[in-house]
Amino acid sequence: MPKVASARALVIEANEEYRAVISCCAGLAGVAVETVTTVSAGVRRLGDSEFDLVIWGVPPGDPRRAPVIAQIHEESTAPLVVLDEAHEEARASYEAGADQILPKPFVPGQLVGAIRAALRGPGPTSVVPLATRIELAGTVLDSEARTITQGDRVVTFSWRDWELLTFLLANPGQWFSAEDLVRHAWRSSRFSAEQLRSYVMRVRRRLAPLQLPFTLTSQQGRGYRFDLDVSPQGWPTLGAVLSTMVLSCYLIAI
Repeated sequence: MPKVASARALVIEANEEYRAVISCCAGLAGVAVETVTTVSAGVRRLGDSEFDLVIWGVPPGDPRRAPVIAQIHEESTAPLVVLDEAHEEARASYEAGADQILPKPFVPGQLVGAIRAALRGPGPTSVVPLATRIELAGTVLDSEARTITQGDRVVTFSWRDWELLTFLLANPGQWFSAEDLVRHAWRSSRFSAEQLRSYVMRVRRRLAPLQLPFTLTSQQGRGYRFDLDVSPQGWPTLGAVLSTMVLSCYLIAI
């Protein structure tokens, strides 16, 4: 088994935003990433090159879990991590040969942990080096301090603020009810929708002075989501923004 730092992962994911987040999680685990958007393209790449890990994001409504997993294993002996919105299909995917199955939407730290577990060796060399601070386009995101710095502005977030911020940013464009956010972002059930609303308002106030390529949106009856600016006018490296936010969830979780 290769050391994690030299490992290569193939990510098969059709959704652009998920693809960016998954790639960032793998990158934070010290894994070099190649991405494709379709299973057929992934199978071709597995036939052409060797990879140490395969991550497949199952498209919504796709019933082809067992055949796809079989195709992947025909071309590669690498561990396979499956990300799937259909929780009831997890057993079938596992029995078909998936090494690990994570739900969509996923907590980013769980995916980083799954990558570590898939590539873990029997000694201290398997420890994954993690960055905790990234600077991009004049903005510094520090997951240990839970701060975003832009110019002379330093915005500090509480633990719950940061967990809420990072979970939404790691699952961009998806609506979450207050109950879902409390359960997934905070891994709790003790908070009411009204309490969550107060945290959302606080996060918005803290983000307001900064020029960032995302907006925290709410809509009655649908919930909350992050809308990302992926246009040419947005930040040039969206993945770097996501990677910092994703990392924070992992660091806090451990």
